[in-house]
Amino acid sequence: MMQALAEAEAAAAARDIDTAVAAAARAVAEAPGDPAILLRAAHLHVGLGRAESARALAHAALDATTDPAVEAGVIPLATHLHVTGEPVVAAELLRRCWHARPDGPTISLFLAAGLPAFRRSMQDGADRALLEALTTAACCDPSAPPTADMAELARLVEDADRDDLLLALGDAVRARGGLAVLDRLTRPALGAIQSLTGLAHAATHRSGRAAMAFAAAHSALPVDPSARFNAGYAALAAGNVPRAAELLGGLPAAGEALLAGAAWPQFGELPWPFAAPPEAARRGLESLLPPGARWPRIRLVTPCLNPGPWLEETILSVAAQAYPAVEHVVVDGGSSDGTAQVLARHRDRLHAVIVGRDSGPAEAILKGFAGTDADLIGWINADDLLAPGALHRLGAAWASDPAADLVHGWAVAHRARRITGLQQPLAQGQADFTVAGLADVFGRWGAGAFFLQPEVLIARRFWEALGGRLDTSLSAVFDYELWLRAAQAGGRVAQARWPVAFYRTHAAQRSGQRAALALEQVTVRDRFAAPTPPPNRRSEVTAALRRALAPPDRPTRLLLIDPRCAESLSAAACEEARAALAVRGVALEVLSRAPGSGIEADLVLRLLGAHDGVDWVPHLRALGFAGPTVGWFLEDDRDAASNAAMARAPDVVVPARARRRGILLQEAALVTEAVAPPCGLLSIAEARAAFAAGVTSGPAGAAVWERGPARLAAALRHDAPLPVGDPGALTLALLAGRIPVSDDPDLVELLPAPLSDDRAARHAAGLDLLLAPRLLRVLDALRALAKD
Repeated sequence: MMQALAEAEAAAAARDIDTAVAAAARAVAEAPGDPAILLRAAHLHVGLGRAESARALAHAALDATTDPAVEAGVIPLATHLHVTGEPVVAAELLRRCWHARPDGPTISLFLAAGLPAFRRSMQDGADRALLEALTTAACCDPSAPPTADMAELARLVEDADRDDLLLALGDAVRARGGLAVLDRLTRPALGAIQSLTGLAHAATHRSGRAAMAFAAAHSALPVDPSARFNAGYAALAAGNVPRAAELLGGLPAAGEALLAGAAWPQFGELPWPFAAPPEAARRGLESLLPPGARWPRIRLVTPCLNPGPWLEETILSVAAQAYPAVEHVVVDGGSSDGTAQVLARHRDRLHAVIVGRDSGPAEAILKGFAGTDADLIGWINADDLLAPGALHRLGAAWASDPAADLVHGWAVAHRARRITGLQQPLAQGQADFTVAGLADVFGRWGAGAFFLQPEVLIARRFWEALGGRLDTSLSAVFDYELWLRAAQAGGRVAQARWPVAFYRTHAAQRSGQRAALALEQVTVRDRFAAPTPPPNRRSEVTAALRRALAPPDRPTRLLLIDPRCAESLSAAACEEARAALAVRGVALEVLSRAPGSGIEADLVLRLLGAHDGVDWVPHLRALGFAGPTVGWFLEDDRDAASNAAMARAPDVVVPARARRRGILLQEAALVTEAVAPPCGLLSIAEARAAFAAGVTSGPAGAAVWERGPARLAAALRHDAPLPVGDPGALTLALLAGRIPVSDDPDLVELLPAPLSDDRAARHAAGLDLLLAPRLLRVLDALRALAKD
């Protein structure tokens, strides 16, 4: 055992990775479950740049014992992982072991790694257990982490609606005498400072003084969005609609920092929507109707299914409009949470209530629209509210331009009544309402240039011209699909410069699953206008590819950069790939990072993880590389926003999954057809030899830290279907002739379709996923682009 470890460490020092990995695996096998050996092996692997293997070994060591010394021994390992750019792995290990050595440096490290790890988790559903662990650690020594990290932790905790954790953090800071830190955690944001006096009066129910203070704040700093917001609603509460329109209509689009001092509207003793603006405000709003016009009839539909505590506020926000021609219909899909009692209590405020099963909100909305002859129709979800004066402002804007097909105002985003943003769709008016603009999912759409949804109504005649339908196959972006159809049909837009909706953000909303939402949205977008580089950019890239792929009188020099190659690419697989590419006139070099000086290559192919960033391309250009850069997006099934941003950096993008290709489409880089990611754990020759030996007996399992041939040998000890959890395991299952089993559609997509019932055919499919065939497939895709 000790001899094997010594051999492994000597080989690691000589950078003989295959020998080091094999010797370390032998040492672990000779002393199964020994936490000290597992921990030494983990440190060896992390030194070799094998983060996943190090993580697995560290977890095995922690699982084998409760000895605090072992937990303490994992902390330096996590430190190394964090420093070398693996914060998620580091945070995962520190979550298990920070309490073994809860000193300042360890707590600081846990926050440094854990905060970015938590933010990344928000794409697929926030890791709330990690947030709790970070808060618990910070409470042990709140003076240790940088104050900026403590402030960021407090922000994330607050956004997660965990006031209990926020209060615990504050108690811990105060108990340790950290007044400077407490001041930073409670200090008003820049956008709140001007309005502090008014906020204090409002909090102590001195509404008149609050209104005076808000007006003074706006006079002192007219460009401050919070002050303008507060002064505008104070004017509305005083019944002064012209002044409110001047103030609220002049609001700029703003985020949470500038709106940190914005107070929730209040009328008399109660907040909106439990109290409405006074009679004078109603008269002022009614005076907005153009002479000789009538108020358009508006039908609003609220779809719901177990909406929880917010439906009542939605109903009240419509009723408190005092708009003379509104029909509010609630369509309940069969709630079991007390919704029936809410609907019964407010039945006199509703035009109709429809109860019955449906396939989702789109079908529910269609039920609510059925049979109406209202002039304008729209929907407001059961977690959103109309803003004061919304319907009068929308109705008046449409009455002034009844030929308009859509009419909209602004949306105020909030979290538990904390104002977090003001979104102003179509800032340039009609010129912004185009299919091309709407198609910019990760640019203009993500920046708030278009609708959140509750702030827009559509003319019924235009709705009927568009087919009178919503796409009920969509779970969340059926509104986006409707706006694309509306823009495609040349829909005319009227605007009301007024906040007309309060859009609630919370963990349970459908749009909270960002990755799934992005995939559905780009799938819809691609039906109308898939982004593509303009002709001059396409010509530039294809010309560069032609030069790189056919240099005069010598092979093409291909530099493959894989930061994880110590773990993902074996020496045998790389040698085999070099030989295979040489036959095609390509000289392959494999590195974990770009060299520090001049690059001797015609073409650079970088294997990319979901959070590898965009700096690699500017770095290559700074080194003098002028050839085409190619990014192969191995984790295009993760963090859509990150992948979309990275896709703008290289000249060519290679997706790994056809279903995710749309996320990578943009106007800067050419995108090939999808090429499944390479498995470089072993060579074709090794895989064929192992399969030819047939099914053997022995233990079925093989650890992820073992070399590829050992893992394939373990897979060959049985022939039953094999559960798999990553692309490498899937390939190994195929190479063993077994049927891989997974409930992950993004993993299943990498399988050949249809999957053969024949073992030899499955083995052949696995061979095609190894490094050499995959690189040849990418070269074929690049050559196809070069011919365009």
